[in-house]
Amino acid sequence: MKTNKEVEVFGVTYDRYVLLQLHRIMTQTLGLETVVEMPSHGAKAAGSLYSIGFGLSGCQVTLVNPEMEMLDGWTQLGIADKVNAKTNEDVCATSFADDSFDIAWNFVTWTALSHPERYLRELRRISKGYVMLVTCNNMQPGYPWHRFLHAWYGFPWTHGENRYNYIHQVLRLFRRTGMAVVEYGAIDTPGWPDPSGPRDVRLHRRYGSAGHNLYETQPEWDVPLLGYVKSGRYPGWMKALGKWDMAFRKGIFKLPLSHLFYVIGRK
Repeated sequence: MKTNKEVEVFGVTYDRYVLLQLHRIMTQTLGLETVVEMPSHGAKAAGSLYSIGFGLSGCQVTLVNPEMEMLDGWTQLGIADKVNAKTNEDVCATSFADDSFDIAWNFVTWTALSHPERYLRELRRISKGYVMLVTCNNMQPGYPWHRFLHAWYGFPWTHGENRYNYIHQVLRLFRRTGMAVVEYGAIDTPGWPDPSGPRDVRLHRRYGSAGHNLYETQPEWDVPLLGYVKSGRYPGWMKALGKWDMAFRKGIFKLPLSHLFYVIGRK
C-alpha cells in the first residue's frame, strides 16, 4: 500500500486542542473513569487520538476499531497504559456487557454509519451513565462552500447523513433513544469557515475521490498537537482562542461560527 505524508493543518490542531479542554472539564465534572470511543477512526485526520484528553485526565480508554498505527501517539505521550483497542466490532451490536463504561462517545464519524439510531442505542446500552457525540456543524458559513466543492469537482459526498449535522436533529435523536440531554453546545470556533478549500480538495483527490481506490493510497499522518502536549507549550493564539471558546461553549450562542457541536446525554 502506498502512503503519502500528510501534516495536520493548524485548524485540525486547534480542534484537537479544544477537545483536550472539553475532556478535562468533563472528566472532572462528571466523575469519569472509564471511556469508550467507537468507532475511533479519523475524518480527514489521524484517528485513534481523539480520546487522548480523557487519557491525560486519568481515564481508562477503550478504542473500538482503531487505526492501530496511530496508537503510537499514546506511547509518545506516556499514556499507553491508559488505552486498549477492541477490533472487528459491529458498532451497532458490540460484544461489551451492559453498563461497561462511564461514557461512550464518538468524534464526527458516527453520521456515516448505516443505522445511526441503532448505533446510539448501542452507546446507551454499554454506558453506565453518559453518551456524547461530537458532530460537524452545518450551521456555519463553510458548509455551503463544502457542498459547492463536492459538486464542482464531482466528489461523492462522504461525510455521512446530512441531517445529523444539525444540532436540533441530534437533540431529537438523543431524546428518541431514551436519553436526557444534560449539556450541549458549540466548540471549535476559530473565526474562519470550515473547510478552507485547498486541503479538502487535495485529500478528496488523493484518498476519497470518485473512482479512487482508498486501499491503494493512504495518508501517513504527522500530528503537531502531540509535540505541544509533550512539551507543555502551546501557541499563544491557541490558548487565547481556546479560553473564549470553552467559556461560551454551552448552548447555541456560538453555533453560527463553530465547526463542531456536541451533545451529552444521560441514561
